[in-house]
Order: sequence, then structure tokens, then C-alpha cells
Amino acid sequence: MSVTIVRTNALGPARARRHRIAGKNRPGLNKSGGLVQHRAMRFGTILIRHGLAVAALCLAVAAAPPPFSDCPGCPDMITVPAGTALLGSTIAERQAAGMIALFGDREGPPYRATFAAPFAIGRTEVTRAQYRAFVEATRRPDPPACGTHVAATDDWSPKPGFNWRQPGYAQTDDHPAVCIAWEDAAAYAAWLATRTGKPYRLPSDAEWEYAARGGTTTAWTWGENAEAGCGAANLMSAGTVAALGWPKSMANRAVCSSQRRFSLPVASFSPNAFGLYDMAGNAFEWVADCNSPDNRDGHADGSARVAGDCTRHYLKGGAFHTPLWLTRPAVRGAPVPADLRMFTMGFRVARSLP
Repeated sequence: MSVTIVRTNALGPARARRHRIAGKNRPGLNKSGGLVQHRAMRFGTILIRHGLAVAALCLAVAAAPPPFSDCPGCPDMITVPAGTALLGSTIAERQAAGMIALFGDREGPPYRATFAAPFAIGRTEVTRAQYRAFVEATRRPDPPACGTHVAATDDWSPKPGFNWRQPGYAQTDDHPAVCIAWEDAAAYAAWLATRTGKPYRLPSDAEWEYAARGGTTTAWTWGENAEAGCGAANLMSAGTVAALGWPKSMANRAVCSSQRRFSLPVASFSPNAFGLYDMAGNAFEWVADCNSPDNRDGHADGSARVAGDCTRHYLKGGAFHTPLWLTRPAVRGAPVPADLRMFTMGFRVARSLP
């Protein structure tokens, strides 16, 4: 399989570079919009590059508990095993990935977190159908505005008339719910907890990163090469940049050659070793942690940091429009106001287990 990386500039696509990615089976899209049966999973094999332990990851997938759901229409949940992991990133990783200092300083220094007990996290991002059930049950009013992009002015600010029902591009019920603020996501988790009697919540930053890594230790879950992600996740593509009018705010970034434009139905690509879909790209995902300057106050037990400036929180995983370096599991990005909604922002839920 080959993947072409197109480097953007303000006037359109420039010279492309073609790379070979090992493997015969590129994870394909399920055009019907449902969950995908992948050949790699069906036969219990996953092709992992850059020196990862292929056999160990295959065994982890084979031994992973099946997904469960606590009520009709509730998100499918995956049990994440207990364990210890080194979270965050080194300066060397950030420099190699091309991370800008504004974001990168917040994801260091690396720290070790031990998850003494398993926990559950959403198999996918919360979908439009699942979010609609919450809105209808609680009669939650639609928000007045959501951030979209205006090509003529390169403006990303919130605009009236846009919300999770109308984010500015076409979606189906299987797409991730977007135009979701942190306060919306927290309210959904609280409603789910009341509905099921189970301790639903937003994942902590540490839980999210641990789950996204799926046992890997590389910069990206697919290895050290960012470009391999073009066949593994819905990352910023030439189609997205073209659809947004080649904005100057996206100049000089390497993008995938695909003509994918906006969000895709959840689970359009293969899952990670824990059985989780779309932990990179598609839609940003909120975590519970309040704003903190870096990882020096990271909790050794993996719990959320809920002291300090809780008017702002963090988004993880990147989205369909983000540069490749922003899709690494360690990324914390810039803290975002809890009431901000953008057409790239979604979420998934977590739940404590007995």
C-alpha cells in the first residue's frame, strides 16, 4: 500500500511525497456506515511496524473482553485492563513530531501512572443517535452557536445557527456527535449515570492516553512514523483542506492525500489493541481534567486533575482537520473553555468498574 503526503501552502497542494507502508490490507471504510469487520482482526493478526511486539499485541486483542452496554442505545463499552504506563512525552519526541512549543510544553515531562483496577471506556465516540437520545430525554435546548470555518475570512469562531444537529457538513446517526462543549459532554455522562445506575463520567487525561496507547510506547499507536496514520485514522487530508478553501491557518502542514473531508462514521478504521476505535482523528474528545500547565502534577493513580482552573479543559486525539503531530496520545494541546463548541469537538465516556 502507498500513501501520499501532500504538503499544504496558502495557494493549494504543492509537491507530494510517496511512501510505502508495509502490509497488504489497508483498513477500509465500511460504506454502509456500520461497524467494520477487519480481516486483521478476524484472523487474530495485526501488522505492527517499528519494532512493536506483534505477538503480545495479537494476544492482547484475542484476550480482550467483549464490549458491553448497560442499556438499549447506550454506548458500547470496552474494559481496559489494569496496568502501569509511562504517559506524556519527552522533548525529543515532541521535536521529532514537529510539535509547536505552545502545545508541547503541556505534555511533558513523562510520568508513570498505575491503574490498579480495570475501567471501561467507550468503544467509539458518542454518536449523533446516542446524543440525540440524551437531548430528547432531558429536553436539553440546542446551543445557539458552534464554531465552523468561513473560507473567505479564514474565520473559525462560533456562528449562530450551527450546532450538533447542523455542524456545517453532512452527517448520519453513525457519525460522532460534534459541536459538543465540555459541559455538554459532562451532562451526557451524568444523565447516563442516572439512567443506568452505573458510575459513568468523562475519562481522565491519563485514562484516555493509557487506553489510546493500547500497550504501545511509540509516539503514535501505529509507530514512530506519522505518515503511516494516513491509512489508520481519519486525519487531516487534502480533501479537508480543499473543502475549507486552503486556509492560510493551515499553511505549511503535511496532510494525507485522501479526499476525505470531514468526520466519518465511527469505527471506519481498525481498532487499537484494546478494541477502541478512532482514538486518533475524526473528532476531538474531551477529558475530565481541569487546566494545568504540564504533567508535573500528573496523578500517579491515573485519576483526573480536578483542582485549579476548571473553566478550561483538554481535548485529546485530534480531529479530521488537525496536523499529524496533534494526533499523538500524549498531546494535551491548549486548554479550551468548557462552554466552547466547534464542529470538530466530540467525546466518549468512561465508567468505573466494581
